[in-house]
Amino acid sequence: MSRSFKIFLFTVVIFLGATIALVTLMRPKRPESIRPNDLYTVIQQQVAAFRAQDIASAYRQVSTGFQERFNIEAFTDLIHSDYPPLRFADRVEFGAVNWDGKHALVPAYFFMPDNEVVPCFYSLVQEDGGWKIDGVRVQKRWRAGRRLGGLRT
Repeated sequence: MSRSFKIFLFTVVIFLGATIALVTLMRPKRPESIRPNDLYTVIQQQVAAFRAQDIASAYRQVSTGFQERFNIEAFTDLIHSDYPPLRFADRVEFGAVNWDGKHALVPAYFFMPDNEVVPCFYSLVQEDGGWKIDGVRVQKRWRAGRRLGGLRT
């Protein structure tokens, strides 16, 4: 190999290494200190408040942005009109969390007494050192007996 080719090859390797280091530093990271269980707890606390008819506690679980869109009276109306069946769920199970910087999307599955499942997607935002619910999308109910993905043991 000629000396000029070696210099060229060395320059390319250095450039690639610097590019990889820069991309790694710039890429949004999933906060390693946050466990998915921290997010699940916020959702469970709000569901428990709904069950206890404690609207004020449920309202404290939502983000500042959500509170700007809905005052507590509008939030109460929303709970009674859009989310009444969620209070009566036998259990709640959670799916894999999708991280996007200070935001997270958490799938939650509400198992109802009639064996139907109500899937929801909770949007959470990191705020004031903790996580707050920024929105919930309630999906169409799954009929009883619908096979869910995964393995059964």
